Amino acid sequence: MVNPSALVWGAVFALLAVSGLWAEEPARAAAEEKAEFLRLSRDDQDRPLSLDTSIVEYGRPPDRQGVVGRPPLRVDLVAAVHLGSQSYYDTLDRLFADYDAVLYELVAPPNARPKPGAKPAGAIGSAQQGLTQILGLEFQLEAVDYAAANFVHADLSPKEFDAAMKKRGESWWSMFMKLMREGAARAEREGRQPGGDVGFGEMFGLLFGSGEARQVKLRRIMAEQFTDMEVLTATFGGEEGSTLITDRNAAALRVLREQMARGRKRIAIFYGAAHMDDFDRRLRADFGLQPRETVWLEAWDLREPTPAASPRR
Repeated sequence: MVNPSALVWGAVFALLAVSGLWAEEPARAAAEEKAEFLRLSRDDQDRPLSLDTSIVEYGRPPDRQGVVGRPPLRVDLVAAVHLGSQSYYDTLDRLFADYDAVLYELVAPPNARPKPGAKPAGAIGSAQQGLTQILGLEFQLEAVDYAAANFVHADLSPKEFDAAMKKRGESWWSMFMKLMREGAARAEREGRQPGGDVGFGEMFGLLFGSGEARQVKLRRIMAEQFTDMEVLTATFGGEEGSTLITDRNAAALRVLREQMARGRKRIAIFYGAAHMDDFDRRLRADFGLQPRETVWLEAWDLREPTPAASPRR
């Protein structure tokens, strides 16, 4: 029998890799010492309200006299979930217009730009496309304006990606199984079931049912797993690292240095949320930057749909 956790983590894996393969005004809060990139907002009765991603601003710290280092530099980590509401991507497009450069992820030839309406290729791409319908969301590569003049490709090429995986002895299957093992081990340590409280029958019904309420229920299940970032970072980050996060982040930071050398002063790194802990560490250690302010954006609406009013007789 298929474990429901396999269905959930399989979907998480597809979401994790989405844009790596070929609303309202944001609320602001002061960045804490430990930057956060993904959160599940709840109401006072602990009911899920939304899945949110952050934009964390980094800058040079002041010197002993309290003077900020010169020349000025601002690097924002723009965390993404690769399926989201249309209003979420509209907000991102509006914010991206204010940057000198937006470094984006896409395992593709140099300077490749997704074409509007283009469909993802391959098995993972097909899974990602199916999730847009199941969850009632939009696909990032179709919703974001990658033709903007300030967008800069900052990722590995397919040839470089394959070479990095071969060097590490990795494959898509081995990474998926590694994610499953880490998720199960974490659940066991915490004394809970890896699939949560959802049985196989209920999961099957949710996947193949219909209606807005079903989509919200699925989004809630996915959000609970997706916000468990420690599983993702432990699996693909850490000391050993991985092609999926470590090597691709290194490629992005090489492009960051190039853009800095060209005099760009305000730069965004637009990557999946699972990449951000590693970026945070490298910006602090290698670039001498510190987090300042955090902006939160609502990516998924997790509120219960309002019941339709009964027609008057």
